[in-house]
Amino acid sequence: MDMQHAFDAPTAFNPHGRAQLFSADAVRRKGVVRRKKGAVHREIGLDLLKAEIRARGFQLYDVGTDYLIVCHAQSISRIG
Repeated sequence: MDMQHAFDAPTAFNPHGRAQLFSADAVRRKGVVRRKKGAVHREIGLDLLKAEIRARGFQLYDVGTDYLIVCHAQSISRIG
């Protein structure tokens, strides 16, 4: 999954935004977290998000105007 975007670096780094993202209940439950691309690029940047995802063994998907973070490493199959 190769995602390239014009704004890989944050416009204003927000460490609270990163902490908030990875402290969500869905992360603890090994669920799914959805974030708007604009918010990710504005607050933490795509490069840092991808590094955090890799470090945790999560999966990251580019879905329309959102990033979808699957908080586990199990396989995922598209049904429809």
